[in-house]
Formats: sequence, C-alpha cells, structure tokens
Amino acid sequence: MKILHTSDLHLGKNLLEESLQDDQEYILNEIVRIVEEKEVNVVMISGDIYDKTIPRADAIKLFDDFITTLSKENVKILITSGNHDSNERLAFGSKIFNEFNIHIATSYEGKIEKVSVEDVDFYLLPFLKPFHLKDLMGDEEYENINDSNSMMEWILKRENLDENKKNILLAHQFVQKGEVPPKQSDSESVGTLDPIQVSLFDDFDYVALGHLHRPQSVGRETVRYSGTPLKYSFSEAKDEKSVVIIDTDDIEGFELVELKPRRDMKILKGTFEQVMYMEPTDDIIKVKLLDENTIISPMERIRERFENAIALEFVNIRSFIDTSDEGREIIVEGEANHYELFDLFFKEQNGREMTEEEENCIKSIIESLEGDM
Repeated sequence: MKILHTSDLHLGKNLLEESLQDDQEYILNEIVRIVEEKEVNVVMISGDIYDKTIPRADAIKLFDDFITTLSKENVKILITSGNHDSNERLAFGSKIFNEFNIHIATSYEGKIEKVSVEDVDFYLLPFLKPFHLKDLMGDEEYENINDSNSMMEWILKRENLDENKKNILLAHQFVQKGEVPPKQSDSESVGTLDPIQVSLFDDFDYVALGHLHRPQSVGRETVRYSGTPLKYSFSEAKDEKSVVIIDTDDIEGFELVELKPRRDMKILKGTFEQVMYMEPTDDIIKVKLLDENTIISPMERIRERFENAIALEFVNIRSFIDTSDEGREIIVEGEANHYELFDLFFKEQNGREMTEEEENCIKSIIESLEGDM
C-alpha cells in the first residue's frame, strides 16, 4: 500500500501583501499528480489545513476542490486539525465525509480516532495542549499533566497497538529528541509550546508529523515532519519542499518526492546597480542591498525589473549601528556651524564620513536654507 504524507497547507495565506492563492492551487494540483503517478492509496494531512481559524471563502473552496479531486481517485484521505485550524469549522460535514473515505479528526475524547486500511492502523490525533485533557480526568490526576510531554505520555498509554499490524500516527505537535530542537523557520507560530520527546512514539512504525515547516526527521528517519508544500518565509528560500511517499512493504525505505512550485522564492543580494543588472524573474523576490549611499525610491525601481519583489532590506554598516539608546547626545566642543553639526550627526548615525557628492548636496541645502532666514 502506498501512502502520501503532507501537512501545513496553510490555505488562504498571504506572504506579506502577496496573495499565494494561485500558487497554492498549483501545488495542490501537483500533489494530485503525484498521487496518480505513484498510485497512492492513502493521503495523510497532519494539520494546519487553513492559515486562519476563520478561513476565507476562496481558501475553503480550494480545499474542497482538492479533496473532491482526490476522492475521485479512489484514495482514502486522513486529516487531523492543527493549531491554525478551527476544529468546529474543519469538522463540518465530517460524518458524511466518512462515507466517501475522507476522515477528519478534530477532537480528542479519551481515545485516538483509528482508521484501519488493510493491515495498517492509522491513529489520527488532532493538535492538543494539556488543558484539553482537563475534562477527561480527575483534578488530582490532572495536576500531574504539567507539560506537553506528560500529556502525550498519558494519551499514548491509553492505546493498545496491534503488533501484528503496521501502526501509523498522525500528529500536529512540537517533537524533539533530548535537548536538540528541530529546525524551524520564520513562518511558524510555535509560540510557547514545550517539546514532546520522540521516544514516546517508539511503538509506531511511522509518525506523520505536522507543525514545523521544514522537512526533517526527528530521532529516527520514520518520525518525520513533511514540511509545508510551499515556502512561506524567506528563511526557507534555499529549502527543497517535498511530500513523503511510504510503501507499507518497506516503511523505512520511504521516498521524498520534490514539489516544484509555480513561483520559487529567491533572495537577491548586491548593490542597487548590481541587482538592477540581474536577470529578471517571475519568482517571489526579497532584495538585500549593500549600498552605503541613500537610494531614492529603491523598491519602486526594483519592481520595474522584478514584478514580484515584495521585501527589501539594507545590509550595510548602518544596519549594524546600535541605536538602542535613542536619547543619546552628540557633544560639540566650542561653536559649530550648521554644516559641522550635520557632519557630526551623519557620522554618528551612519558610522562613516560623507562622500564628496553628499557633502556638496548638504552644503547646497544649508546655503539655500540660510539664505531664506
């Protein structure tokens, strides 16, 4: 049996002010293509279907089209909710969906929802925090559930895995081995989540994790974050996105199938002049400028060459000057004219001398202003 693992679709997400709707539609179609090409039987999506708890109408339609298309491929679809999802909204219609091989788990009532397919038991665990268990136990027992690790330990002790079957867990949680944190990116909202130790999942043949956006294993190769299907921050610009294909005949011999996006994400770095001579591209662009001199309307001019440039950062001496003491004073010994005062201010602010061009410019401005006094 072939199984595909993905997660963190974040449908409806914008990158800064850039809509990713068309990019998300494209990558979902790519996943459908892989399902067909690899003859996948089961698709697992481990949480964060939507980017917001109240998703936009176009995001809902996009997901509806996706699972409808997959269901026509005679594929069983297993979905758990993530911390970005509204459990109530995601669960809407789930009882009807079950009849069409679409299983959505959004709540935990004391036992993990289990779906059996041939010789594999899939355990669908939605995103949980310790307080979700409060109504399932007495006050004294609940006092011992003081972090996510003890929460998960309590949950898993209540399950009886069939050792004669393959056991696969879907979970949307922050998992690590020992004191070594997994790789994270700027697009995640892990917040104050405390880690769950990967050793708690030793009895499962494969753990399909969601929550972290970079594809990676934790502890062992068969405990994996699939990562997001698209890059959702420039910290992921060099990442390769993929889905995981598992064959139950050899789970440890899984395959990572690369996902090629409609538009890639790139960071261009150089002086303004160097950047403006770089090859135009339709990819989503962040520009890091090295210029020390002031550039007039840089983003507007950059967008004339790179239509999808959405972020600009200056990486120069000015960027590294400590401005934490906003009330600091510039001490002047004796009398100083307007130009000398500005010169001192410029050096303090920029950490360098003015160029000849800048000197001439400021002298001209001061002379003009003094003439009007």
